Amino acid sequence: MPGKGKSATLLGMQNTPDGYGAVAKALHWLSAILILGGWLLGQTLDLFPKTMEEGLKLAHMWSGLGVLTLLAARLAWRRSGPQPDPIPSALDPWLARAAAVGHLALYALLLAVPVAGIVLSFARGEPVSLFGLFEIASPWARDRAFARSAREVHELLANAIMFVAALHAAAALMHHYLLGDATLRRMLPRAFQGKGTAA
Repeated sequence: MPGKGKSATLLGMQNTPDGYGAVAKALHWLSAILILGGWLLGQTLDLFPKTMEEGLKLAHMWSGLGVLTLLAARLAWRRSGPQPDPIPSALDPWLARAAAVGHLALYALLLAVPVAGIVLSFARGEPVSLFGLFEIASPWARDRAFARSAREVHELLANAIMFVAALHAAAALMHHYLLGDATLRRMLPRAFQGKGTAA
């Protein structure tokens, strides 16, 4: 209903032409935390005692499932309302095109990395636990060769998403410090926004 939509906008939940709302910001930063946390767990899992291995593997799996869940929520939220207006830049149109390609790559990897992790679990003959609520049994028998290949793909994609995310962060910093626009500020939580930032 129109009245309900206006109320949500006034409360800062929805996006406006000037910036992102609280929901979009929360989905963005929660995704970033899970991506970084899941990647760090994957890189350091062998450094922990064996007694912690199962719990850490479960945390790693749930971080990937969390990324998938948040991806679905982000796509649904994008379709539910308007996106902020693009910020003009002296480097357009190539900068706008590069940003579009980068976002597409990031969204593709947000899907591909967790899916590859699920395939890896199944290749090992292990079930996938959906946040402890229930498990999906592996449809395949354990296959060491397949699991080895699946792990290599999963690791390659995980490193790729960190690389693309680093480029994404570097671009945001470039907008903030070199171009002096509000691209970074309008995605920051309100508490971190500087003076002059659009509401």
